Amino acid sequence: MPTEFKSKISEPIPITLLSGFLGSGKTTLLEHILTSSHGLKIAVIINDVSQLNIDAALVQGHKVTKKEEKLISLQNGCICCTLRGDLLEELVNLAKAGKFQYIIVESTGISEPMQVAETFTTAFSETLLQSQPNLLQHEEKVLRDIIDLGGLNSLTKLDTCVTVVDAINFLSNIETTNFLIDRYGDHGSGEKERTITDLLVDQIEFADVIIINKISAIKKKNQLKIENIIRSLNPVAKLLKTNYSKVDVKEVVNTKLFDYEKATTSAGWLQSLNEMEIREGFGSKNGSSLTPKPETEEYGINNFIYRSRKPFHPERLYNMIRDKFVVIERTGIEEEEEEEEEESTEDELTESEDECDMPELTEKQYLSNKRNSAFAGVLRSKGFLWLASRYIIRGEWSSAGSMLTFNGGIPWFAVTGVPLFVGQAAKLIERDMQGKHGDRRNEIVFIGINLDKHALTEVLDSCLVTDKEFKEMEEIIEKEKNLLKIEKILKNVFLDGFETWIKFDEEEDSLEDTEVDTGRVDTA
Repeated sequence: MPTEFKSKISEPIPITLLSGFLGSGKTTLLEHILTSSHGLKIAVIINDVSQLNIDAALVQGHKVTKKEEKLISLQNGCICCTLRGDLLEELVNLAKAGKFQYIIVESTGISEPMQVAETFTTAFSETLLQSQPNLLQHEEKVLRDIIDLGGLNSLTKLDTCVTVVDAINFLSNIETTNFLIDRYGDHGSGEKERTITDLLVDQIEFADVIIINKISAIKKKNQLKIENIIRSLNPVAKLLKTNYSKVDVKEVVNTKLFDYEKATTSAGWLQSLNEMEIREGFGSKNGSSLTPKPETEEYGINNFIYRSRKPFHPERLYNMIRDKFVVIERTGIEEEEEEEEEESTEDELTESEDECDMPELTEKQYLSNKRNSAFAGVLRSKGFLWLASRYIIRGEWSSAGSMLTFNGGIPWFAVTGVPLFVGQAAKLIERDMQGKHGDRRNEIVFIGINLDKHALTEVLDSCLVTDKEFKEMEEIIEKEKNLLKIEKILKNVFLDGFETWIKFDEEEDSLEDTEVDTGRVDTA
């Protein structure tokens, strides 16, 4: 890298990242910042999913262009798709120019702020270069320039992550069962799998500053409800209520609030997990109800962790959740393999299985069922679980509003062995390893307003295996030492309607009958 290039970059240029749904008021906030007296020369990077790039046209037509504040309009789709190209190149060019003291990035309404923030970490560019063998020459040059300078964070640094929330549509968005593709179409950025509620929660959980915009358009009661929900999702962010995105610029520019480690742990469910302490008297016969310290129950929000060392019976759990949540299941197994499997088993479905299929519910029916159940008031839940039919892979549970994502995660540490962690991580894993089943357990954090902890615990307890079923499980595990054979037998014992998490090799039956041999498997 030429020495004159390095000499121009005395310190990283700070950045404010603006996130929020289309129509929330991001562009209005941007115009407000640029027309305010901040004394900074600001470069603005705008990205919109529209080919016309309406947001860019609005700002370029504004008088702010007379203040020599450079506008960069990216035309190649959403910002998360241009991180490997246009955005990186523009950031390098801005750093080289040395004319600007601050950068504002307005992300598209369907981008996750954490994905954008990861771009500014030291390891991003090097990892990208290694994983993209077919880069164009100029793209490779940009990445090598960044790496030679010590990473993108040597050129720029995130200063503040701001999320703008539309108060008028917030309550409907937090409860909708719609996917992004339903509202914004398919732009090839994961809209088919992501939901409106998931994205809204992601944008709130990762923010340093959350602006509740259009506040005067809603009643005081709903204002308080929105504020309570947001505080439960992100208890550490600064919360501002406004109209027309009119906030003090000092609250969103040069705040020095962003810290990557803090941002990745600021989510309400993770805060709850870190701060929980056992409190007695919540009626769980399994001792599975954990609740937060009293001071976390401000604003009417109450959280707790459901824990159990007994596994869930898959059929009872499935029947319990399927009419209260829109359940999204994901698996790591290749789609082609899944299609082949579906074709081979389509003719083998029994009459009883067909009869178990529940007719598709409307959004109104899902919401009504949830509100009339123990899950009423649950805004967010996240954790992992143990199914009686699955002994190798832990299940992952994540809900936002009425949407519940359910999929297989990593193998239990009882299967893989405890990794060579040190310090607190090692202590936590060691604490989780209990009895003959190791770290296998259920642990789900629930966050909500006026949660009925007794009812939640009771309904989840009812989905656990009975003492008789657990004894039957343990007899199978004791008799069969090979993990693959154990899993295969358990699947035949416990009816399981969830997606497959693990694909068995055809040669599994020839495996040696050893306790540690997990066989040849493809896992999610």
